[in-house]
Amino acid sequence: MSVTLDSLRDFTLDNLERVAIGGESVRIGAKARRRMQETRAAFMTLLDSDRTRFIYGTTSGGGHHASKPIAPEEQRAHAARAVWRIPGWGFGGEAVPERVVRMILFARLANYIEGHAKSRVEIAERIAAMLDAPMPRLPESGQVGAGEILPLFHVMGAMPEGDFEEGEPMAVINGSPVSAALAADAALGAERRSRLATAVFALSIEALAAPLDAYDPALARACADRHVAQTLRHLSRLLRGASRRGRRPYQAPVSWRILPQVLGAARRAVETLWEVAGISIASVTDNPVYLPPDASHPLGRVYSTGGYHNAQAYPALDAVNARYADLCTLCDHHTHRLHDPAVSGLPEGLAMPGSGSPYGTGLLAFIGIGYAEEARHAAARTFLPASEGGGFAGQNDVPSPTMLAYGKHRRASRGLDAALAILAAAASQALHVTARRPPPALAPLVGEVRRHVPPVVERAPNDMSARLEALAGAFAKAAVHDAGWLPDPARPGKVRDP
Repeated sequence: MSVTLDSLRDFTLDNLERVAIGGESVRIGAKARRRMQETRAAFMTLLDSDRTRFIYGTTSGGGHHASKPIAPEEQRAHAARAVWRIPGWGFGGEAVPERVVRMILFARLANYIEGHAKSRVEIAERIAAMLDAPMPRLPESGQVGAGEILPLFHVMGAMPEGDFEEGEPMAVINGSPVSAALAADAALGAERRSRLATAVFALSIEALAAPLDAYDPALARACADRHVAQTLRHLSRLLRGASRRGRRPYQAPVSWRILPQVLGAARRAVETLWEVAGISIASVTDNPVYLPPDASHPLGRVYSTGGYHNAQAYPALDAVNARYADLCTLCDHHTHRLHDPAVSGLPEGLAMPGSGSPYGTGLLAFIGIGYAEEARHAAARTFLPASEGGGFAGQNDVPSPTMLAYGKHRRASRGLDAALAILAAAASQALHVTARRPPPALAPLVGEVRRHVPPVVERAPNDMSARLEALAGAFAKAAVHDAGWLPDPARPGKVRDP
């Protein structure tokens, strides 16, 4: 299977997911090939009409050499020099997932597909061919600088050998496909984590036998915030079929009653990130960018721009990170309350009655705070770095911080996966010790939880930490690949009412 790219309309999150996660190839469509051939010819005519005009990286040097003209007779040789294949120098930390490198290559092609990269078709095809080869390693650390040339050196350094002509090298390493890819990867995972968190909290509602009033879908009609209204309907759907008998006769603690509001706020942040990601992967971000011919400009135009700086990606990532920290805090509160018989009315430590052990899963209430604090620390806001990031005075004086925000997002995600696993295990134990079944929509989730963390009948097993880690790993995997046990497995396109 392959994804055919013919225009910018083909740069969708669905197609990106097919390429990055599904492993599909990319094919340059016939329409796109014709457009690139036409625009390349028009650009060369524009260049030949006056090879002394300023075209960044073509008739001038790059970066701090932008003020230095390149003689017309040297311009082709300048484009062919090996300097355009500088290997990445930033180092350290984990590598970003291979799927993200595939996303970067997919997003890289947005500059090419309608001719804005002023390049031959062969260049786009060499980039597309990289998706059929092993992915280069991109370290997470050391990649913050002006534009995105630092991570792109790591990625595009693996580009198949071939020649470059005038105007082509800058399009390979300039623009902001890295920010687009990082935002897209986070958006796809955040959409699924939003559904997972809603399901785990619904399970916690049932574990406490909390009154269902706070989740009645009738409240949605009186709510002006559509994200809260959607969450109310989602929770109500997940809790459909829950027994009305034996429920708590008075209101649940605050951390239960505010779930629609907190989960709704998370949905809003995820939807914003989804929108930013969709816009970013379909945008032309080259510098310089070529605007193809029109009636007023028969040879087209070449402009220097700031397209290599994505100013929306890192704030959108920050917003999701902050919501993850809030959800971790609620997980910790719920886990504590479920194990406190004075609040929950459940057996102390959620121990099986008559087991002779007072502990049950009580240690779960001890470990959640660490993951919540890790997520909280990862939720610190990302600002434009105060230090210059170009290494030379003048040109490159503002770095792009998206990789920093993405690194924090990965840490916040791990914190949330762990916190949700702890709460899910506690909720499963609460249902077990009271011999209650979950509502039908939550039964597959409970089955997955118990596959990794079976109910504690006597004393907790010695390998409980490994079991919890496996459950958190299953949750993390479900954020990348839809799982059959995750409620509402068909992704709605963005965070809408399921």
